[in-house]
Parts: sequence; C-alpha cells; structure tokens
Amino acid sequence: MNKCTVQAERLLEGEAEVITRKAIELAKAGDPTALKLVFDRICPLRRGRPLQGFVKRAGEGSIEALIRAVLEGEITPSEGGEVVSLIESAARVATTQALEQQRRAQLEILKGAAEKGSISGGVMLVPLTTTDEWETLAAPSQKALHAKARD
Repeated sequence: MNKCTVQAERLLEGEAEVITRKAIELAKAGDPTALKLVFDRICPLRRGRPLQGFVKRAGEGSIEALIRAVLEGEITPSEGGEVVSLIESAARVATTQALEQQRRAQLEILKGAAEKGSISGGVMLVPLTTTDEWETLAAPSQKALHAKARD
C-alpha cells in the first residue's frame, strides 16, 4: 500500500458507516454524484456473464457455434472471443499433457534399455514426429475436454 492509501484508511477508521449512510441519504434526495457513487458500489458494472442457453446445434463445431451465436446476437463479439481463448487454452493443455505422457513413456523405455545395456547411460534419444502424429496423440484428450465443455 502506498502512503496516501494508508493515511486515507486512518482518517476513515470508525467513520465508514456514517459516511456511507450520508452518501445513501444524499442519493435518496436526488444528488446525482451520490447516486452514481452508491450505485457504483452497490451495483458495479459486471464484467462478463454466464452464457446461459448457449447450445451447439447438430453438426456444428465449437467455432461455428460461436460465430453463429455472435451473428445471431446470442452473445457479444467479445464474449465469443473469450470463449475461443478458453477453447484454445484447453487444446494447448491437452497437447501438453499428451506430450508429457509420451515423454514419460520414452524415458521409461530408455531407462529399461540402459539397465539392460542396450544403450549407454546419458544418451537421450528424442524421436521427431509429424504434426499429424501429434494431433493423433492429442485427439483423445481434446475430445474429452470438448465433451466436458458440452456438458
């Protein structure tokens, strides 16, 4: 906290209830500044909202459903963008988890081979894979996440 905030808190100590009551009285009397102050504190502007009733239609992918919902006015463009970001984050997490599982399996294979003397210790082999192989590997995790998102 900075010095100004600390000093303001000291001045208000024990006075908050009296000041709040006065602000409410002024708001009730029609003072526009007091009305704004009271409403900003009691009913602040909401950032975001639950997307109730937003349902994908048969044959729609997630992105198609979001675009349709934005175009039909069910959700705002910024809400659609936020949901797309959530979907992208979930896909990245699924891919990272799949990569971690693959790397752990590789390490176990290498440990076993080193213990048998098939390869010398300290050698790390990292197979290169194609994008298609990564997508295939990550697909089950992504489908599970999509299923959870639908529920």
